[in-house]
Amino acid sequence: MRITPVDERDSGWEDEGAVFRVYLFNGPGPSYSSETFDISDADVDEVIAWARTEAGPDRRWSIALVRDSLPDGTPERGLVWLIGRDFNDAPDDEDQGRRLHF
Repeated sequence: MRITPVDERDSGWEDEGAVFRVYLFNGPGPSYSSETFDISDADVDEVIAWARTEAGPDRRWSIALVRDSLPDGTPERGLVWLIGRDFNDAPDDEDQGRRLHF
């Protein structure tokens, strides 16, 4: 983890209409089936609570922020992972040692 002090005035825009994508993974792995939901009109705490409740004790879950453009402004839908990842993707070196079973 890297922590860097910043000037809070360095951002040029805000988006109060966030859309969160929640994945609920079913099965023992390493290949999962999943249920996928987009959640809007909620904050991240509400989305986490919903995901935990829906997943129960036996399923993995992940949350991503849905974006409709690349950082350079090119229109293309993508995801910014907030918690977890797509568990059907092979883990990379950064995943080693992280708590990935949500």
